[in-house]
Amino acid sequence: MNHLPRPQSPARSPRPAPLGRLASAARPVSAARPASVAAALLGLCAGLCALAGPTAARAAPADGPSQPLPDPGKPVASSDDTSAIAVNPANLSFLPGTELRWTWVHTGSASPLPARGHSISLGVPLWYVSTGLRFDFLDPPDAAPAPFDSPSRWIRWGLALDTGPTFAFGTTLGWGSSDAPALDGYFSLTSGVTLRPFTWLSLSAVARDWNRPENRLREAIERSYDFGVAVRPAGGRRALEIGLETSYVENSDPDGSGTWTPRATLGLRVPYVGTLRGDVALRDLTADGGPKIAAMAGLDVNVDELQVSAGGVFGNAITKSGTGFYTGVALRSFSEPGVRLPARVVRVRLDSTPGVRRHTRLLQQLWRLAEDPEVSGVALVLRAEPASSLAHAEEVSDAIRNLRSHGKKVLCHLEDAGGRSLHVCSSADAIAMNPAGGLRFAGMSSSYFYFGGLLNKLGVQADIVRIGAHKLAAEQFARETSTRVGKDDHQALLDQLSDAFLAEVSAGRRIPVPELERRIARGPFLAQEARQSGLVDMLAYDDELGRVIDEVMGRASRVVDDDPPDEAPERWGRSPKVALVYLDGDMIDGESRSIPFVGVKLAGSYTVAGALRRAREDQSVRAVVLRVETGGGSTLAADVILREAILTARVKPLVVSMGSSAASGGYYASVAGAPIFASRSSITGSIGVFYGKVDVTGLLQKLGVSIETFRSSPRADAESLYRPYTDDEREQLGVKVKQFYDRFVARIVENRHMKAEEVDALGRGQVWTGAQALERRLIDRLGGLRQAIAEARRLGQLPDDAPIQSLPEEDTSLLGYALGLVGFSAQAQGELARATIPPVMLDAARALSPFFVFGADRPLARSEFAGEISFGVPTTAREDEPGASAPPASPASKER
Repeated sequence: MNHLPRPQSPARSPRPAPLGRLASAARPVSAARPASVAAALLGLCAGLCALAGPTAARAAPADGPSQPLPDPGKPVASSDDTSAIAVNPANLSFLPGTELRWTWVHTGSASPLPARGHSISLGVPLWYVSTGLRFDFLDPPDAAPAPFDSPSRWIRWGLALDTGPTFAFGTTLGWGSSDAPALDGYFSLTSGVTLRPFTWLSLSAVARDWNRPENRLREAIERSYDFGVAVRPAGGRRALEIGLETSYVENSDPDGSGTWTPRATLGLRVPYVGTLRGDVALRDLTADGGPKIAAMAGLDVNVDELQVSAGGVFGNAITKSGTGFYTGVALRSFSEPGVRLPARVVRVRLDSTPGVRRHTRLLQQLWRLAEDPEVSGVALVLRAEPASSLAHAEEVSDAIRNLRSHGKKVLCHLEDAGGRSLHVCSSADAIAMNPAGGLRFAGMSSSYFYFGGLLNKLGVQADIVRIGAHKLAAEQFARETSTRVGKDDHQALLDQLSDAFLAEVSAGRRIPVPELERRIARGPFLAQEARQSGLVDMLAYDDELGRVIDEVMGRASRVVDDDPPDEAPERWGRSPKVALVYLDGDMIDGESRSIPFVGVKLAGSYTVAGALRRAREDQSVRAVVLRVETGGGSTLAADVILREAILTARVKPLVVSMGSSAASGGYYASVAGAPIFASRSSITGSIGVFYGKVDVTGLLQKLGVSIETFRSSPRADAESLYRPYTDDEREQLGVKVKQFYDRFVARIVENRHMKAEEVDALGRGQVWTGAQALERRLIDRLGGLRQAIAEARRLGQLPDDAPIQSLPEEDTSLLGYALGLVGFSAQAQGELARATIPPVMLDAARALSPFFVFGADRPLARSEFAGEISFGVPTTAREDEPGASAPPASPASKER
């Protein structure tokens, strides 16, 4: 145990205490509710002791041969650093990172307690275990009783299993040596368990010397047991921690009974400094004159990854003239709140356009920097477009405004930039551009593929049945150009996106919208022209970035890359959290997968539904955010995901966040949640269904292939690719499509509390931006991912810093995995594809993906494909996922 040692007691024969008596003695230590848990932990420790069997022993006191150097203020139940090697080896499992610690305890020569000297410990968390090594060099004071007045040494090796944040088990092996025979030759086993059922409660039990180690004189040490409980009453935060524990030594009293030594610990966070620690132990409870007190009190000062500790050792058990001090230093790969370092400017560099998950991580990085009191500014060094869509650009812009609202200065540095860079950086304090760079942007445009002519030339006939003139996805495969309705819809959508873009940039650059529109129309711009037009503020090369940052900050600044250390957990156990479930890519039946090189990501219904189910069944998840990044796909997949989302919403708050696109089947799956958030530029709506296939007989005839088909009934091969639909089949398909459409409408009516005629008026394939959808009650609020997560935390009654768990875990196809094993990452695949295949052919391959992915028997709720999203500069591979270079399968804007 880590408190100051107890006085020695005379030797006597062993008399193990019955399990019932031990359990009874342990009950007062913990609260009523965890009493059974404490008894269970005690039973485990007793079982370990039984393995040793009877042996001749003498009662050695806790301040005897196996007593480690005290670790001030470290309770048995929450010693989550390398002190756990000696205090409670189970807690090594909770070690946040690597730690090297030195401690020196020094008492006066008049102190009768032998625990004085140095300890050095090193702990390392590995994959499924944590381990540590500790050296104790004990140099007792002159007043210590013999034989404990002789110097001794202990080497301890601790090992703990990583069994999760709520339960831990560990064992320490110790070897003791000394020039004094009574202190030499020991081999000790100490085991502990810790249970953390709540974020504010920790329970521990430790069996020390349970193998009854013997010295060279064949004298054994009696077993001892520690039982402890620690609580963090301030919402589970480390701001205040109170520990109560007791130690029991077998057969140490003259009457044959054991002795108890209670102890209390306190940890109190001191803002901008560290933690104030103290502990008090009551010794010799039955002694004449009452128990004696041994206490330690001091301060841990935290400076980034360094901790410096110092304090006093005092109490009448030590004697006034024996009063001493302790000090220590720890070097760690993690940090705790403490002294603020000088304010710094953090440099965040983007060399490739973020994909869906990397975009979320970028947002979280910027949110974290906004809350960091040691960050005075952020320099965004953009060597690629910072967002893959206008909706994503809105969310990055929001993150920049959030930085500024927290008092941080924000600078953007651009080279060869496009419209999304201008959109994002307009929210910054200043924009700098490389003098040799430029702004390739002159306005917005959109492009759509029509494959009717190509398919006719190949002898392939698309046979499509749809409902509603606005369901334009079907036109791409059946026509050579769009209909009048399609042209009007495309232009209306582009106008909405352009208005949203101009409004954001106008507010950020403080240029009236009409004037901004006139300036942009003169693009694209060289760097000097962009500055003259007021679109950037200054010109600077890379090597001049430090000077520019100083100008923006108004003082000399320390510029560092963002590489934060790991932080020690704020709470114990499984902290209540928000689950962020991604619905990303074309929706298909079955498991998620991707198509390498082409850049098509497929969201499987089983995978997404399983992620929702996992979030629903996880008791630590208090709220769910469904992040929708899809233009739809299989109607069956959409319904499977919607059903799982509805079941989840019945159990815990479900908030929907629409990203770049949540259209058609993506909107279908979104209506389970309330509220629904969308950015102004999110693409949604497209409420409609189509059904179709291609007839390839013409192509086969050109190749000299003929086909003979035999059937048992007229419609047996209705879905065959080797003939067109008959009039009767087309009529029946129209009935099916209407049924699917009515189901689509009914789902919206049920979950959005609208009338069927209202939904039908907004449906039939019409596409809306987030701003339009809000006016039409298809969504509830305008806002990005930050606002959606904040609402989920509010509804789930979670703190503002509640962690976020991303589901499903990132995965890849078998081919993509194999390529990754040989170093051919998704980014490398994308770069190779763009280097060897013309961009228009890549776009065409992606647009034709429904023919390869969806069978002829699958009705589709999918919006049309608009080609590669490009804001005036080539799009580089996205960093984080296979198929990440693919744009959303929905109408999307281009800038020229």
